[in-house]
Amino acid sequence: MSDRPGAGDFRLQLRGAPYLALAQNCLLLIYLKLVGVALFWAGGFIATRIAAQTFGPFTGAFLRYLIAGSFLLPLAWRATPGLWRMDRQQWLRLCLLGFSGVFAYNYFFFNGLKRMPASHGALVVALNPAIVMLFSAWRYGERIQRMRWIGMLLALSGVAFVIARGNLAQILESVEWGDAFMLGCPFTWAVYTLVGKQALGTSTPLVATTWASLTGMLFLLLFAVFEEQPASVPLEAWISLAYLGVIGTVLAFIWFYEGIQRIGASRTAIFNNLIPVFTLVLSVIILDEQVPAYTYAGAALVLTGITMVNWKGW
Repeated sequence: MSDRPGAGDFRLQLRGAPYLALAQNCLLLIYLKLVGVALFWAGGFIATRIAAQTFGPFTGAFLRYLIAGSFLLPLAWRATPGLWRMDRQQWLRLCLLGFSGVFAYNYFFFNGLKRMPASHGALVVALNPAIVMLFSAWRYGERIQRMRWIGMLLALSGVAFVIARGNLAQILESVEWGDAFMLGCPFTWAVYTLVGKQALGTSTPLVATTWASLTGMLFLLLFAVFEEQPASVPLEAWISLAYLGVIGTVLAFIWFYEGIQRIGASRTAIFNNLIPVFTLVLSVIILDEQVPAYTYAGAALVLTGITMVNWKGW
């Protein structure tokens, strides 16, 4: 008997071809959206750098999440009829998400970018997956493969090289307040990520992000009322906050979780490696930052290391 497909098989293949092409086009669209997410979050460094020159860290972050929350709450309300029905443990987890990922993270983020170039700060924050990996190993006993250890050490070396301004022998003398604040970001993000794993066991990503934003916004407000407020606010500061709230939080979040649903969390996370690259380019184009040679060298180490940390083939 011949292995050639019959006429019926051939017609079935023809009928299936448009669906295959459509699936491939949809997948390409997901990849393009994830590149867009990396670009949006890179733009967040630029926008925060601009806004931080006018607003205090608590006020700036509060306004960002006030804008984001006004979009997220209606979306979550429509998608989840039982948005308010949660037990005490769920509320505590969501409050901890807001405290760690919104309140604490943004305090460090705004303070750090007020004092250092955006390109510099993006490389420090690029340590997020490496620190999350360490916290996961400590909290859940997850085994870390050798190549990921090497990747983490490479990433740490790259950040240390940037903090030391190219002279590792004088790293302690080179550390500035901006570096110290930015180093707080990966650690608060690790707490946010681990608590988020537990919260997502009983909540959807949209609900968890909405309540984290709203509870974190309330924590920020408690401190924002004591900050000195600017006498006048330039238009670029308002535009930056609008960008952070709508594009950098709401739209980026929606696209990011579309990626997780379609191609999985690990493949989606790899696109985050583009953030330092995009930030470096945007900081030169928009902020006219002068990027020294040691920043490029540190970026190469960080990107190589973080790629190794995220790589699932080890």
